[in-house]
Amino acid sequence: MLRFLSRLFGFLFLSALAAAGVAKFLLESRAEPETEELDMVTVFEAKRLASVADPFYGGRVMTMFGGTLLDLRQVTPAPTGVHLDLALLCGGLQIIVPAGWRVRCETDFYAGALNDQTITDADPDATTLHLTGFAIAGGVQVIGKPVMEVVQS
Repeated sequence: MLRFLSRLFGFLFLSALAAAGVAKFLLESRAEPETEELDMVTVFEAKRLASVADPFYGGRVMTMFGGTLLDLRQVTPAPTGVHLDLALLCGGLQIIVPAGWRVRCETDFYAGALNDQTITDADPDATTLHLTGFAIAGGVQVIGKPVMEVVQS
């Protein structure tokens, strides 16, 4: 029985690797700093995006065997809030939001977790980041930080 489970796990892992390899060449990432609704694909690599979109609605983030950093401190959120649909497979996503944003997570985690480091007693009328989708052997970290000020000399 143990041998069967070991082979099954190996088959599933190799299938996931093959699917990620195919996805890397077939899926296009559409994510620029000014993109109002992004479609970010990260496969076998690390990507970083500091968005300045006005307004920013959200979009989709797919990370497979890699890592993604999404900095939302400079965006102007849409009136309905920001909605991100996640698809994580053996990958991680770090989202930096302005201090005071709220996070509502409806993501399904399988061997993964959400690490919400935002202030939990934020204003009920504050901008809300809605997270949906799934994470398999992957994690999401949301950090609330002050908006950076640009100092000119």
